[in-house]
Amino acid sequence: MGTRTRITWKLDKQGQYARQIGRKRADNGKVVQHKFRLGAELVEAKRREQRLRELWEQIEAEHPRGAAEWTSETLSFARQIAKGEKLIELPQFHGESPAAYAKRLHLTQKKYPAIAIVAEDREAQEIGEIAIDSMHEVQALARDTVHQLSVDLDSRTAVARSRSRKSTKGSGARLHEAFDAFIEWIKKDYHREALGRVNDGGLTLIRQVGTLKEKHEDTALSTIDYVAVELMFQFWRQRPFRKGTKRPISRVSAENYLGLLKRFFRWLHRQPKFAWSKPDDFEEISTKVEDDPDGLQRGLAQVKTFGLAELIKLNEVATPLERLFLLLGLNCGFGVKEIATLTVGEVVLFKGHNDREQELLGYQTTAADSFIKRVRRKSSVYGEWILFQQTVDGLQWALKRRRAMPDFSPNAPLLLNSHGERYDKPTKGDHRNQQISNRFNDLVARIRAKDESFPKLSFGKLRKTSGNLMRDRGGGEVSGVHLCHGQAVKTDDLADAYTNRPFGKVFAALRVVEQYLQPVFAAAGPNPFGK
Repeated sequence: MGTRTRITWKLDKQGQYARQIGRKRADNGKVVQHKFRLGAELVEAKRREQRLRELWEQIEAEHPRGAAEWTSETLSFARQIAKGEKLIELPQFHGESPAAYAKRLHLTQKKYPAIAIVAEDREAQEIGEIAIDSMHEVQALARDTVHQLSVDLDSRTAVARSRSRKSTKGSGARLHEAFDAFIEWIKKDYHREALGRVNDGGLTLIRQVGTLKEKHEDTALSTIDYVAVELMFQFWRQRPFRKGTKRPISRVSAENYLGLLKRFFRWLHRQPKFAWSKPDDFEEISTKVEDDPDGLQRGLAQVKTFGLAELIKLNEVATPLERLFLLLGLNCGFGVKEIATLTVGEVVLFKGHNDREQELLGYQTTAADSFIKRVRRKSSVYGEWILFQQTVDGLQWALKRRRAMPDFSPNAPLLLNSHGERYDKPTKGDHRNQQISNRFNDLVARIRAKDESFPKLSFGKLRKTSGNLMRDRGGGEVSGVHLCHGQAVKTDDLADAYTNRPFGKVFAALRVVEQYLQPVFAAAGPNPFGK
């Protein structure tokens, strides 16, 4: 039995209702039932139990009888349900690109339609979706550029392909066989020696090819002509229903599968083993997917930020470390990854720019000013931020704290946890480190314990709050530079960076934001980082 079904409901020793639902693999390798604590309110506990049983029943339906188990992913979903969360957050894996994260999110939403799964890192999801859209645009541009160069090669290989077809015409190669071969190619192409396995992007592609196999009939490759390819594309353009629902998949999910299917056919075209060629006008087949107005509206509604009163309360209640996380988010638009990877040498205290740099910036700085200067790892874009006075105080506190720990150097991470470990060190299960997010969630929880109306927003919303503050005071371009959006700029010559990006306007807007946030700084008291 996967669950225990009880009629009676009694509070346990911890004052909560509990239920054993589903099975999991314990550390000793044995399969055991998992106990969920569902809170102290009976009606709510029953509601949570029902949601858990619905999720478990779906998992059981996907496995042979008696073989279903909670995975680390599904168990994390179940634990969130047990806590009463209505929106179930999907975390980003350590090292997972935003595009791969966005793809995995949509696949997971499709796989578990009964629960409302959202991105834990909304910013990474948005960047991933933009990257996917950009990839399609770049591919189209590259296709037009190399088309003329490929004409000669196509003509030279046409005869060889024709001969190959004659020799293999009776081989009976089929679509699913080709999909399997494509998966094997992905395993080789996406294998990373440093990981000792296929990287996360490759694993996502493999799962997606599996979905293509599931959705498209296994037919002889010799029958897949222009019409057949167009029909396969049409299937995804029309956004099929999510499994078990009458709701279509998202536009981004449909585009992901269309892009992968097109990539598969291009790969297949280059494989002599299968002797299949792209039909004439293959590149002209439409892959346009219509926008979903309702979905876009829902997405806009999810973008939330902190107001001034909420920032005041956060800074009032925060510990010194939590306060520094808060300030880096507001001052520099830093997310978890930016804070975790900030190095000692990227903090430049009490040092202005030289005359030439000030001329290029169009902004005067002095020895009283302090900065963070670095390249954002996610986008490879150079960024520079003039610092609020309270941010400077926090960084001085952090530098003093860091000097007492091993391996202090310009290239060393500025912030380490109480065990002297990096905040981006992967977990034992090779998942993304959540310590910074968890510290911020704890801060919010302490406030909500006394005021349930306080919004339960993630740490990533500080970056959005910062971007909005800068946009309101400096405009969209300034906000984009502040958040390190745009094209990468070489940093070996800062004059080039200063010429191409209006950092002077960013500094000016930050000073205006600093004045606006004075009540927030005052809430921390006279000694925000101790004496």
